[in-house]
Amino acid sequence: MKSTFRIAEWKIQPQLNSATHGDHSVHLEPKVMQVLVLLASHANEVLSKDQLIQAVWPGTFVGDDVLTRCISELRRLFDDDARAPRFIQTIPKAGYRLIMPVSVQEEASVTPPTEVSAHGQAAAPTVAPETTSTAPAPPSTIRPKVFRSTTGPWVVLTMALTIGVSFWFAWSWPAAKHVEMAYKTVPLTSNLGSETQPAFSPDGNQIAYVWNGDPDGYQHIYAKLIGTETSLKLTSGKADDVSPTWSPDARSIAFMRVSQQERGIYIVPAIGGAARKVFASPPGLPDWTPLGRIEWDRGALSWSPDGKHLIFSDGKTSDRPSSIYSLDLATMETNPLTSPVKTLDGDFSPMYSPDGKKIAFVRGLEGAIRDIYVMNSDGNGLRRITSDNRFVAGLAWTSDSASLVFSSNRGGKFSLWRVSLNDAEPTRLPFGGDDAFAPAISLRGKRLAYAQRSARWSIMRLDIRSARPTPTRLLVSTAQHSAPQLSPDGSKIAFQSWRSGDQEIWISSADGSDLVKLTSFDGPLTGSPSWSPNGQMIAFDTRPNGHSQIYAIGVNGGKPRAITDGNFNDIVPSFSRDGQWIYFGSNRSGNWQMWKVSSAGGTPKQVTTQGGFVGSESIDGKWLYYTKPDSAGIWRVPVSGGEEAKILTQPGVGYWGYWCFRGNELLYVTSSQGSPAIESYDLVTGHTKRIFQLQHAPPPFAGLTASPDGNSLVFADLTEAGSQITLVENFE
Repeated sequence: MKSTFRIAEWKIQPQLNSATHGDHSVHLEPKVMQVLVLLASHANEVLSKDQLIQAVWPGTFVGDDVLTRCISELRRLFDDDARAPRFIQTIPKAGYRLIMPVSVQEEASVTPPTEVSAHGQAAAPTVAPETTSTAPAPPSTIRPKVFRSTTGPWVVLTMALTIGVSFWFAWSWPAAKHVEMAYKTVPLTSNLGSETQPAFSPDGNQIAYVWNGDPDGYQHIYAKLIGTETSLKLTSGKADDVSPTWSPDARSIAFMRVSQQERGIYIVPAIGGAARKVFASPPGLPDWTPLGRIEWDRGALSWSPDGKHLIFSDGKTSDRPSSIYSLDLATMETNPLTSPVKTLDGDFSPMYSPDGKKIAFVRGLEGAIRDIYVMNSDGNGLRRITSDNRFVAGLAWTSDSASLVFSSNRGGKFSLWRVSLNDAEPTRLPFGGDDAFAPAISLRGKRLAYAQRSARWSIMRLDIRSARPTPTRLLVSTAQHSAPQLSPDGSKIAFQSWRSGDQEIWISSADGSDLVKLTSFDGPLTGSPSWSPNGQMIAFDTRPNGHSQIYAIGVNGGKPRAITDGNFNDIVPSFSRDGQWIYFGSNRSGNWQMWKVSSAGGTPKQVTTQGGFVGSESIDGKWLYYTKPDSAGIWRVPVSGGEEAKILTQPGVGYWGYWCFRGNELLYVTSSQGSPAIESYDLVTGHTKRIFQLQHAPPPFAGLTASPDGNSLVFADLTEAGSQITLVENFE
């Protein structure tokens, strides 16, 4: 596998994990390079998923999603389109094949004898010339490639790889089964609702966790002795208590409390008793909303091994990222350990290493793009560990302080991965399955715990002409469906969904039938669809290079077209009424504002100056209405420019997508008077009326859309949401 070869204009150097095009060089992850070498060594031949997985991940149980991610990375490298491939072709229910010409540069495996000149200088060794294989026919007429004698080194490489694959089948499979049997997984909790954020006691025999088991739905801290069925409730009250962490002497548990009155850090005795406050967030942060539960549900508190400090993330606002802080428990003084640049989402989920020398944490470019960093416990020596540009849903140190286990959607659905501080290539763990998050590892006892989420996502339609309107389900799945948008003629729905393993844009008929996957970014989070007024284009946001950008695609598919670019985040687009502009939220000015850009692309123009996040033009095209990321309500400014005015005090923070126009009315979701409801505001008369009482709050962020005739509404719904904790024995 040391031979350098070429695929079209790309020079591939497996020994360096490098791909070079002209002056541009890209470093590939080792596993991605191995997949590429296998495909190149069998050019024009179909390699099954099993063959590729068993050759590249020997002795490890991984799912198809890991291979899919590698193929996705290769397509991104070659700017290849899965719908019209030039490099890698997907053969349905079979596998993949490389369909681009391959040329091989021979490289001697043994350094040739050095010839010394008369002047005592070493002469340059002879380099073998390149030989090029025959170009393949178009994909529709490709025949299996026949290797000829002119490609001798390629034959050797192919034979070596083939023998390697065969040897793997014969030898490694029994070993893999042995690895699987080494672990024992058992349910630790099984109550209804959400049980999450497990944290081991220092001796590894108890777990503290978070459960929303109270009738009012608030989350509280519980402790359970492993091997028993009884849990001890440690906290109570009308607040969310999250992120438990044990003191090194096992006598206390620190946690975060979030309510409408405060965000603070408390400590409670591990055997129960009164909790005492040790820290309160500074004033000026956004009011508490259900969004606060999301922001603080990231395992954001850790106790130092010497018992002297707590570290946590705090300080996030619409124009300021969150940072990692250290709280000195002797003086109660705080000290910032990180200072992320203003355009980042911030730093989250800090975790002390067991030896106390390092801190691992998650840094986000924007809401869905996060990677793992490690620094010394004093905040110096910052080092990036992963470069996935995916979401990280919890992390934990191994007991030897040498590796990290984390949850990520880097291979499709959220699963557990392990990465060594000395090896940048994570490997997927053989347990956890899909939707596993919030891992925890015991210092003693060789135990690991994680939470696993389940839910039912629906897209609902509500006929508001009925005297007693009843929502009907158009689409339902255990994979997330959200952000639905009806087409201008009301015949179709565009929405974002995880049903393919990655979040992509999908289209269905108005009744939920005839599902079509519109985008195939295969990894980067893609969502927030918006129809053009003529119904021929859909704008959306995606994150192909880490930052979120605005793209557009025809409703019949094809290659998406980038509308914006740059090292900042552009999100949630919407077309102007004449289709000439696309509005979007962006932090390109340093904080979140509304911007607009020609629908053909070009230089964006800033629209608001006092904040903005999600916008839409009024029906007459004279006003831009918008919400803000950390303030409840709806504002508007003249499209031609001017002062902003606040129109409504709803929807709440975190529900910035739950509003739409219906003629001269604004429809929106509110929870200001008891249970959540859909209400209407008449833009002419200023009158408000209730349209429909919801049974429960919808999931945050997603959208509300009205049919062109105004007779029905479509919105997202989340039911049967819950999570339980699983214990893994014999983890090393």
